[in-house]
Amino acid sequence: MLLQRKDPLYRITLIAKAWHVRRPRATLDHAFDNVDDAVAFVRNDSSGTAEYVELVAGNTYMVKRVGRA
Repeated sequence: MLLQRKDPLYRITLIAKAWHVRRPRATLDHAFDNVDDAVAFVRNDSSGTAEYVELVAGNTYMVKRVGRA
């Protein structure tokens, strides 16, 4: 099943020991010590409108639902 989305996704990537968040269409990353803090940043930054984020850790890629139920 392909994910159909209207809004751009935030991307959370594990680099070394830090989780980096990249906003849609942004060039600046924000770094966090753990993935929970990174997801909390996405929820806060998007005012709760982000429904999904991309998670990238090494060779693992997934899309995680973080928003509205």
